[in-house]
Amino acid sequence: MLTIETNADFAVEKEYCFHVLFREMLGTDYRVVWTTEKHYRIRLPNGASVVIEDRFWGDVSANNYLNVNHLPAFCPSLKYENRDYAVLYGRPFIQEITENDQTTRQCGADLFASTFFMLTRWEEYVLPDRDAHGRFPAAASAAVRFGFMDRPVVNEWADLLFLLLQKAGWQHTRPERRYKLSLSCDVDHPRLWWSAADRLKTLGGSLFSRGNPDEFKYWLLNYTFGAHDPYDVFDEWLHIFREHHLQVHFNFLGERKRGSDCYYPVRHPFVRKTMEKLVAQGHFIGFHPSYEAYENAGTFERELESLRQVSPVPVQTGRQHYLRFAAPFTWRTWDAAGMDWDSTLGYSELEGFRCGICHDYPVFDFLERKMLRLREKPLIAMDVTLAQYRELTPEKALESLLHLKEQVVRHGGEFVFLWHNSSWNTYFWARWKSVFLQFIST
Repeated sequence: MLTIETNADFAVEKEYCFHVLFREMLGTDYRVVWTTEKHYRIRLPNGASVVIEDRFWGDVSANNYLNVNHLPAFCPSLKYENRDYAVLYGRPFIQEITENDQTTRQCGADLFASTFFMLTRWEEYVLPDRDAHGRFPAAASAAVRFGFMDRPVVNEWADLLFLLLQKAGWQHTRPERRYKLSLSCDVDHPRLWWSAADRLKTLGGSLFSRGNPDEFKYWLLNYTFGAHDPYDVFDEWLHIFREHHLQVHFNFLGERKRGSDCYYPVRHPFVRKTMEKLVAQGHFIGFHPSYEAYENAGTFERELESLRQVSPVPVQTGRQHYLRFAAPFTWRTWDAAGMDWDSTLGYSELEGFRCGICHDYPVFDFLERKMLRLREKPLIAMDVTLAQYRELTPEKALESLLHLKEQVVRHGGEFVFLWHNSSWNTYFWARWKSVFLQFIST
């Protein structure tokens, strides 16, 4: 068993990092011995040590790290064994020193504080930057500013830690992880049309609101006077998912006031039958809290209960509408409701690794200073990001997805991918079907 020796300052924060890196990512047990050691000394059964420098917790006191003065100021690259590692806290070096006739490997990069920074999202709490929907923008994040948004750096730090331990003679074998595609659909609109008048509004809007005769022609020829609703793609998708052996999470909004954003009657027979159809084919029903619910626990709980009353299976997972998230308060609400995992943490305007990791992980409430039962399953990419926020071509979008997939495959991770049912049978989205189909086929 590994023994970690360090001082007891910020013990709960350190324990959280040890749990994620050692127990969850390296698959090993350990014990912590609180000493007067300034840094982190990891003792192996053979007597050798690996020292990870503490370049964060030792420099702050109480809880005053929660301010902009303690954000990473720069991000040098640590080159070791033909790989580059981002350094958020500490210095970019690894050296060997001799102690008591034993070789000790010392790493100047503070892997633990860096992991805590990425996973807890405390940078989003201390920075004031917000977009029109109250969301923390990707451009303000360290991942974007320092150029590693397309890399799961926490996984890379776990790899580096494992490599240093191996070189010190550790005989442990890491648990094997295999790549997994985790597909989800946020059902903002189960149907486009709930009445004949809705059909005419869409047709007229293409000409009079959007001034697009090609769109008008598309609706006229394909859907307006037919029986099929363009957002009701569920039968077609069920066939596709069977072919690819995929189990998908469908996140539904709960009951709200008429006129609310993306309102639909969750008790409507069509919605209930759709849920039953999905569940019968082995898929999952998740929760999609409304625009207002991310900072309102009462609203969250009412909407969740309304969905649970109509869902044919227990509802324990989901994602926030509009990806609205406030650290750590949104997580606190999910945890208090007994949810298993949330999958909100991707950026609406940029694909990649918002939390720096491509596995699910337990979340930490940095204000109450405790690890929660809730887990986060970070969102890596979604349709709207690629096509509308980034305005990529379908070809460029697929290229980006495949690049991110390479990173996830390398770490045996989980690629969490969101595609809306409303992003399928419309004039704009019809040409994007190939991106979705090619990606899930690779």
